[in-house]
Amino acid sequence: MPSRPQESGPREFRPTGEPVPPASLSEISDTSSIIDVRAPGEFAVDHIPGSSNVPLLDDAERREAGTIYRIEGQKSAHLWALQRLSTRLENFFLALKQQVGDSSHPVICCARGGNRSAHVVEFLIDRGIEARQLTGGYRSFRQGVIENLSTCTLDNLFVLDGYTGVGKTRLLQHIEAQHPGRIIDLEKYAGHRSSVLGDIGLKPTSQKHFESQLAAALDGLDRESPWILIEAESRKVGDRQVPDALWRVMRQAPRIELVAGLERRARMLVDEYSTDLGWQPVIERVETLRGYDKLGTAGVDRVQGLLTDGKAIEAAIYLLEHHYDPRYRHGGQQKQFLFAIENLETPVAAQELEHRLDETVAS
Repeated sequence: MPSRPQESGPREFRPTGEPVPPASLSEISDTSSIIDVRAPGEFAVDHIPGSSNVPLLDDAERREAGTIYRIEGQKSAHLWALQRLSTRLENFFLALKQQVGDSSHPVICCARGGNRSAHVVEFLIDRGIEARQLTGGYRSFRQGVIENLSTCTLDNLFVLDGYTGVGKTRLLQHIEAQHPGRIIDLEKYAGHRSSVLGDIGLKPTSQKHFESQLAAALDGLDRESPWILIEAESRKVGDRQVPDALWRVMRQAPRIELVAGLERRARMLVDEYSTDLGWQPVIERVETLRGYDKLGTAGVDRVQGLLTDGKAIEAAIYLLEHHYDPRYRHGGQQKQFLFAIENLETPVAAQELEHRLDETVAS
């Protein structure tokens, strides 16, 4: 569709239904912004990593449009949605412009590459912005994620294992900052530390968004790197399940053990789990461990009491000794490690780990 002179503002919008310029996922450049016009609830479940949300309809309006569609048909629902949008067209246009920024040829995404994104593309072109419609919408992206994850093969993967609190995640993040594309951070994608306290201070993601971020990370791995690192996890990271293909690779990959003294582990846990609300979220969550394995009611009372008294280090040590460590020992009886790294200081341990990995791969 040819460009039209930019107007002073979006006084009205009457979509013509004419074809709009398409863009496939493979055609989207790094300088193109992706704007998702689905409702906030749809976007929250999953979206293309890096995309922004400027919804045509809010969640309540989307439900209402769906009801009208079922009772009166597509045309009535379409007209109702356009009428709702007309009441806030100026704000909608400004929100779109803000997300477009300096992007060349912004790409507009909806659920299936239908009317929602087509209308917004036409709306933007009518106002001088050369937008394009994502072919197939979010659904085409989701299909690509599923295919990507089902064919995962990583011959150079190593698993970093160790007791709770030894600093595995911190170490991996340090290496990622130094060498982008060498780390797969499952806990980051899940928004969960994979323990009973794991979501404190974090925002867990949906299974679909966990998979989307994982697929993006796999696509972004450094293919020239002699090794890739991932933290040891159970099959589930919080409530998010590791895809079958990656799980098989993880189970077969060589393991490295990270070790640290008890007090250092406790201090790292305290740093990691402290929140703006103090220790109250931890006190409440520990309650779920009553009658659980070796901790028991007395142990929960002790941990809660120590936290209430501001003795967080002592509480962490008690949790490690009576909850986390026994569970790790029980689950790790059959584990074999290539070598162990002591984590006295994260940068030093990271450097040693990288050196040992380079030696291992070269031998």
